[in-house]
Amino acid sequence: MNLTMAELLNYTDEERAKWQAWFSAQGNDPLKITFGNETLSNIGVLILHIFWAELWYAYWMHGEPFTLESEIVKQNKDIPNDQAEAIFRFGRLARAKMRSFTDSAQPEDWERSHEVELMGLHLQGSARKLVAHILIHEIRHWAQVALAVRQHGLAPPGDHDLLFTKSFGLLASKV
Repeated sequence: MNLTMAELLNYTDEERAKWQAWFSAQGNDPLKITFGNETLSNIGVLILHIFWAELWYAYWMHGEPFTLESEIVKQNKDIPNDQAEAIFRFGRLARAKMRSFTDSAQPEDWERSHEVELMGLHLQGSARKLVAHILIHEIRHWAQVALAVRQHGLAPPGDHDLLFTKSFGLLASKV
């Protein structure tokens, strides 16, 4: 049996919900935790990067243009990176667009090749590979967020391992 995209999407939905609840309880200050000299300067910027990347991939999978002139970009370009509610609202918009592809994709859609030139890169792959990539991209960045909050004396929310997710049927628990 294979891991399905639906299971991986459900897992990342659970992670997002944990983090949204955590930021609701902690307030917006942890969004300002910095990463040093990296391009993604703080947690709020990193989370927005997760969601913008997913939205871009979702448009790509739909074969729709996604540029600075796109209406969706114009409507969301000024999301504050220090306001959890606004950030996660945008995340829900990105996820809805991604699910509109994944929920309706037929087997041939998953294997269709997508190709684009972007920022000096030539990106190409099947929808299956590209959607898996963007979900793993998200998981890796949530791990960065968890490390950053730990390094600032805060405990991240809940268990993050697949073993503890509800997305795969039986749920492990601590005794």
